[in-house]
Amino acid sequence: MASKPKQRIALFSHPRTNSNMFTKLFQSQPDIVQHTYPFMPGYMWGPDRRLGYKTKEVEEMYATLKTNYDTLTTQQSLDDLERAFGETEAQAKIPLTKEHVCFMIQPKVIAKDLAEYSYPEYSLKPLVDHKFDIVATSNSDSGDSDLPTNPTFVPDRFMNTLTPIFIIRNPMRMIPSWYKNTSENFGATTKDSEWPFTATFHWCRILYDYYDDYFKAHPRSGYSTLPLVVDGDDLVLHTEDIMIQLCDLIHLDSSAVKYTWESGDPYNSWPAAAAPDDLKTPAVKKVVDAFGGNVARSTGVVRDAEKYAKPLILEEERKKWEETWGKDVADDLVESVKKAMMDYDYMMQKRIRPSTK
Repeated sequence: MASKPKQRIALFSHPRTNSNMFTKLFQSQPDIVQHTYPFMPGYMWGPDRRLGYKTKEVEEMYATLKTNYDTLTTQQSLDDLERAFGETEAQAKIPLTKEHVCFMIQPKVIAKDLAEYSYPEYSLKPLVDHKFDIVATSNSDSGDSDLPTNPTFVPDRFMNTLTPIFIIRNPMRMIPSWYKNTSENFGATTKDSEWPFTATFHWCRILYDYYDDYFKAHPRSGYSTLPLVVDGDDLVLHTEDIMIQLCDLIHLDSSAVKYTWESGDPYNSWPAAAAPDDLKTPAVKKVVDAFGGNVARSTGVVRDAEKYAKPLILEEERKKWEETWGKDVADDLVESVKKAMMDYDYMMQKRIRPSTK
């Protein structure tokens, strides 16, 4: 029997795409060790902080958390991730990381692509690839100057060792969910500079395109399709079907996936909240609960029959948004959905499709 290709799995996500449930489904894989959100804590609270919200709510959380992250530079985040991968492989295990793509994009790329919104170009020193993961590296491909530029600040050498899986979700679900959580917890509005940065699948698409071009030029033996795309709503409605197909494509044992689990504590299970207990103020706990509470407290995949009973129609959703948040916000959400839909539709054509209806 041929040996399974060695691999490093990367779940590239966006906020509110069911990505926490996605990682939950991988936790029962005995050979996988997860290292999630390597860059988000530093992005939000570290010395290279680039979080655009300047509201009272965010500044109060920053004042509480900054001492815990005052040395977590982006370079340190990369070094820590490489070490974690190397240590995991030294134990003959498969490392898996998950990060929201928007928190990995090179600031110059963001400023250029959001020039119409006058989005600022945050300062970030080029990262040095210290190759702390070299202990047992596989798929250690190098960059190729003939390919499009890697849009992230993570070195090409490391990015090209990964098995990339993207998770997306219908913007008519993702965008209002993101607005609800950020407005209630960060005091955010649709007029903030941060809004066009996060209310989009653009960053996922340009990273997908980078990998698509890379693997066309450098096919990986044993993998028929890379990169891979999963739709977050498909994952809810056709969980077992999607996971079986995905595991087969990346050489994992699909029979090891567990679709039920024990309920847990979101404050201890959400990596972005990895701060000492005395720093977890009510405001911080509220954020953790909003973004990670549902999955942490669940005992399995939650399927809301009413939510998925009929196809989404933008005008009908707009009426709901106006009733909840008013006309101005509803208009902004509609505009954002329409813009995001182009990249979403593009990536949906590439997704793993349910084999059952």
